[in-house]
Amino acid sequence: MGGKNSSLTRVKPLFDIIKNDAKKLNEFFKLFNRNIPEVDQNSIMETRYGTNEKKIPPPKLLLVWMLNNLDKLNSESLNSNVKNTETLVKRKKLFTGDKEILNEALKLIDKNYPQPMRYWYIFEGYTQPDIYIETTDSIFIGEAKRTESDITTSTKWLNQRDQLIRHIDSLLDQSKNIYSFYILEKGEYEKGKYKKSMELYEKPEYFESNLESHRESNLIMRAFNSYKGYIFWEDIAQIFNINFPDTIDISKKK
Repeated sequence: MGGKNSSLTRVKPLFDIIKNDAKKLNEFFKLFNRNIPEVDQNSIMETRYGTNEKKIPPPKLLLVWMLNNLDKLNSESLNSNVKNTETLVKRKKLFTGDKEILNEALKLIDKNYPQPMRYWYIFEGYTQPDIYIETTDSIFIGEAKRTESDITTSTKWLNQRDQLIRHIDSLLDQSKNIYSFYILEKGEYEKGKYKKSMELYEKPEYFESNLESHRESNLIMRAFNSYKGYIFWEDIAQIFNINFPDTIDISKKK
């Protein structure tokens, strides 16, 4: 993405204006055609975006499932970009069915959760939503797209692992309300980009295909109901009177 990175050319300029201002945040939420409850000024706890994105650990249930279902993972990823000898050796033992190594991995997950971002028994890293807003009773997560060819639907180890659903999945074990959304470039959308992908989020079975391995049906529906749709950068620019930059010098980013 380089200098056209949507996090820097779109998300950061927008939320540098909104920050923790509940009035502006509620104006932003009103752009969605599905109801998002208004935020009270005193309820805002954390806003993360741009160069300060929130890093959220993957759910423990998923990490355990992956270890117990190594045959469902992309084994061809085993030798890719692994510089740590211990990691490579132990992962190879896992994939060859070494029960002792498997038990060690399961115990480490149970003992150390939330996990380190990278370790030999971890097959999904932390997830980083482009927009993360937490209040006393809710968490809002957003993905921003601009020049990307499409949404991200897989990870290194799993072929069916949607990026936005990953964010939602990482939050399902806490009690706060979850609201998720996309922000897209209207010009790109009208050319046909993202249209079919956005339709996927209207289907409960799409969420099920991403989550059924480790989530019960009630939590899959919770994930599905969290989705509040998508809006366009062009509409945001008009509402907030923003002249978004086309590019940014990433060599000078802070």
